[in-house]
Amino acid sequence: MAQCNKSNGGHYKASVYCTRWDGGGVVTIEAPTWRTSGWSQVYCPAQTTFRSAGITTKST
Repeated sequence: MAQCNKSNGGHYKASVYCTRWDGGGVVTIEAPTWRTSGWSQVYCPAQTTFRSAGITTKST
């Protein structure tokens, strides 16, 4: 999850990196909606394990 209270006009969304159980590598999932405030949530899909998380940003 990601949260921002002052985006200064920019947008953000949560992203997560998940490792596939079948050895197929890393899957990157981003929240579908760009936000300017509040919570952004994203989860690892079935048959994957959490690896790391981050925030994707854009200026407008």
